[in-house]
Amino acid sequence: MIKRFFELQEKILSYHPDANTELLKKAYSVAADAHINQRRVSDEPYIVHPLEVAATLADMKLDEISIAASLLHDVVEDTDYTIEEISRLFGEEVANIVWGVTKISKLPDFDAENAKAETLKKMIIAMTSDVRVILIKLADRLHNLKTLAVLPQGKRQRIARETLDIYAPIAYRLGMGKIKIDLEDIAFPYAFPEEFEQISKELSNQKKWADIQLHEMHDALQKLMNINKIPGSISYRMKREISIYRKLVRQNISLHQVYDLLALRITTDSVSNCYALLNGIHHNENWQYIPSRLRDFITAPKANGYQSLHTTVITRQGIKFEVQIRTPEMDKIAEEGIAAHWRYKEGISFLDNDQRLQWFRDMIDAHRSNPNPKDFLSLVKGELTPNEIYVFTPKGKVINLKAGSTAIDFAFAIHSQVGSHCKSAIVNEQMVQLRTVLNSGDVVEILTDRKCYPSADWLKFTTTARARKKIIAYLQRQENLLAEEKGRRVWSKYLRSVKQKYSLKISEVDVESRIKNVHATDIESFFREIGSSKKSLDKALIKRIFPEIPYLVIPQVPLKNTRSDNNYKLVSVEGYHDIDVTFAKCCTPIKGDPIVGYITQKRGLVLHRQDCSTITDAIASRLKNVEWIENIEHVFLARYELLIADKPGMLSKVTGITAKYKSNIKSISQDKISQYVVKVRLVFDVLNTEQLRNIYNDLIRAKGVLSVIRRKIISE
Repeated sequence: MIKRFFELQEKILSYHPDANTELLKKAYSVAADAHINQRRVSDEPYIVHPLEVAATLADMKLDEISIAASLLHDVVEDTDYTIEEISRLFGEEVANIVWGVTKISKLPDFDAENAKAETLKKMIIAMTSDVRVILIKLADRLHNLKTLAVLPQGKRQRIARETLDIYAPIAYRLGMGKIKIDLEDIAFPYAFPEEFEQISKELSNQKKWADIQLHEMHDALQKLMNINKIPGSISYRMKREISIYRKLVRQNISLHQVYDLLALRITTDSVSNCYALLNGIHHNENWQYIPSRLRDFITAPKANGYQSLHTTVITRQGIKFEVQIRTPEMDKIAEEGIAAHWRYKEGISFLDNDQRLQWFRDMIDAHRSNPNPKDFLSLVKGELTPNEIYVFTPKGKVINLKAGSTAIDFAFAIHSQVGSHCKSAIVNEQMVQLRTVLNSGDVVEILTDRKCYPSADWLKFTTTARARKKIIAYLQRQENLLAEEKGRRVWSKYLRSVKQKYSLKISEVDVESRIKNVHATDIESFFREIGSSKKSLDKALIKRIFPEIPYLVIPQVPLKNTRSDNNYKLVSVEGYHDIDVTFAKCCTPIKGDPIVGYITQKRGLVLHRQDCSTITDAIASRLKNVEWIENIEHVFLARYELLIADKPGMLSKVTGITAKYKSNIKSISQDKISQYVVKVRLVFDVLNTEQLRNIYNDLIRAKGVLSVIRRKIISE
């Protein structure tokens, strides 16, 4: 293995002559010793794996810090070494990268699914500070894929699908086309073996024909370049199996309906020659180009930095070819992405403002409003692999958005100030609402008004992480301002009461100084916590602020009782003991349902079921943990919608079941929806979900009952 290490070292020195070879030798020595008695499932010595990962990073021409961390990346996870020991031996920079790559599955508080989500979150947080974390992880995943064949089928498929769902899309987001393609090409046969086999067989049948067509098109394009004296090279290929598979799924078509299997790439010396060649192709009498398939990613690069011209032409024989045109520099960036131009003397500071990392920062910020790890995993998967649309500003700039994006998403993509003050939109010269979903090719203009601001409703009509982050941040700021304002009023009233009762002569500056001494942070946050009820003016706090007042005579702040009923007695609310409580009409929770409370400005605490879609985008600071109080009884209304056979005695059978469980029917109605089926709407009272579940179980088992669905209560 030592020979392979020295080969690795020579490769690094070939592009980075000043590399710290002592660091590399030390990292290899520690890794080799730590893994000395370990073997891979493939029966190779374990040290082969970190050497292969390091070799992939060397192919990317990364620095010695990256290579050293890659050699050590499994040491903390799979051996007795601690991260503190790695920090002591190699410094904090290497240790931080190793820790960013290390899984957290060893921690006892996480189940397997949560551990996976938390590991991904930890890795993304780490990579926003140091992108080398994800580069090592991508190289690690690539080598693991190459040895998948020795694993059980189920595990092979799980790892392969995870690669396609998460790691290949991350590589795409970073503009790293080469490693993305490598990951996809190795993972796809394991992830979808039957589909791969079917597509491969069809491509194999067409290979001879495709080679002939591609060769002829190559010659025709080369002739065009020679005539116009445009230098460059041409490569060609058939579409990859996974690209074809995605097209079949996306368009819901069969393999025989895929006609654009052939693609060519032209690399020429300058941007001007890229456009000259595009013009020549579009005006060639032997081909007809398809205007809707023209993409100019040179003028408007993709978010991952990708630049190229794309066009599709049809020959006189009806054969479609996709043609890509780019410069060598564009080709390098398309393949290597964020690793294309590593600056060895600057550490990673040259990446501080790299927009390819901004999406990951936005993702972490958006996640803070909902810290559930499984939700984060779903969010990342959904955001990483979106179908994309391309829309235009009135000046022709291309904006790349997630499919399903609205005019609000577009506005925030232009600028946060445009999004924050958008009023309406003009799409293709037609005035539309901000919630309007955009399509590829739309020309969009945003109208703004300084008096317009984001509202919570906007979250229902946005899909991009950037827009959602900005909207939530604005709402949170407004929430803080309202809480601070309320806190100042409460404190001012209390302070007046104290000064008058005890004849205290204290200046405003002195009061603020005392508050800062006991609160430790700024005065504004003190008022915010008072206003949001996170902090109460209890005797202990007041005694610390005003030690001169006798403890036993500290007055309590008079609170106006605004409760309209006794709902507050049914639940225990985190941080409150007498808040006004109402039940959400959108999900009508019943005792026993998992619930959460949402603080509103006018209705106090509104109780929702935890699975209620209304609170999906709720402001996190307004959500409160709530539990049912067991020994308090309350009658709740429930509503079932049933489909039953149109037969005599069916209604009495339904009412008999509710009577069996001592439930009173409040209303019942029916509509005939077909010759043999009746829809019944049943509103009845229950004490808890156990009673509701018993009624459901009997109903669904009753002969003649086709379905039973719980619905929300509709107010009369």
